[in-house]
Amino acid sequence: MTDIIIVHSKQGDSTNHWYEWLANNLILEGYNVTLCHIPVDNNDQIEAWVTKLNKQISIKTYETFFVTHGFGTLASLKYLENMDINHIQGLFSISGFMEDAQALVEQDHYETVQIDYENVKQKVDSFYGLCAKNDAHISYEETKRLMDTLGGICKVTEFGGHFMEDDGFTTFTRLQSKMQGIMSQ
Repeated sequence: MTDIIIVHSKQGDSTNHWYEWLANNLILEGYNVTLCHIPVDNNDQIEAWVTKLNKQISIKTYETFFVTHGFGTLASLKYLENMDINHIQGLFSISGFMEDAQALVEQDHYETVQIDYENVKQKVDSFYGLCAKNDAHISYEETKRLMDTLGGICKVTEFGGHFMEDDGFTTFTRLQSKMQGIMSQ
């Protein structure tokens, strides 16, 4: 059985946007789902995120996929870099970015984070990115650059913003459908 780990963005917590909806739908489809929760008052430092992820995540099988959003991507990559694991199957990044991204609204302390992307690539077999050209928080070029660095595939859409409630995303059927197609291969 496939394990799904959802890591939300810095814009709210696990109760915002589409996270609970996706978790519930994937559970109904038979997946084991961990919806990580980083409280808003505790989400301004990468170290706090990694500490919380360490307490909430248990990787037990190769058939594990991360679904990350915004700063949650950066935190998940740092978590994976630090973990002693063989391989997991994949990581989906929604509006993700690297630590040296420019003009970030969501990420304030990126200059203190360094990620060994080669190390992460040794642990994750496939990377998938999704971003929108009209994202007001993260340039789609940053998500594309991250996927290029990781050897992943990046889908760039014209619209979608940062894929948050304000952009109309309280559900995310397209993401679920795409994920399930990839995970069933």
